[in-house]
Amino acid sequence: IGRSSPCAIIQNSIMTCKAKADNNPNNKRAVAMLRTLVKENRSLNEMAKILNDEGFVTSQGAKFSKSTIHKLIKRYNLK
Repeated sequence: IGRSSPCAIIQNSIMTCKAKADNNPNNKRAVAMLRTLVKENRSLNEMAKILNDEGFVTSQGAKFSKSTIHKLIKRYNLK
């Protein structure tokens, strides 16, 4: 019976999470703000602090961290 391999299941799960994050309205607003902050040459820590101070949360409802900001910049090719 056509079962998916564990790797295929994990890959599908990762793609689903990324799609949810890409479609999250809060993430879209955060990315728009990040574009400006990147142009201002802010550090990753500064960007995380600004987003957190403005009340933004990740798609998981957590505060932004340096690593979260780095991932978003890479994912959306902001630099």
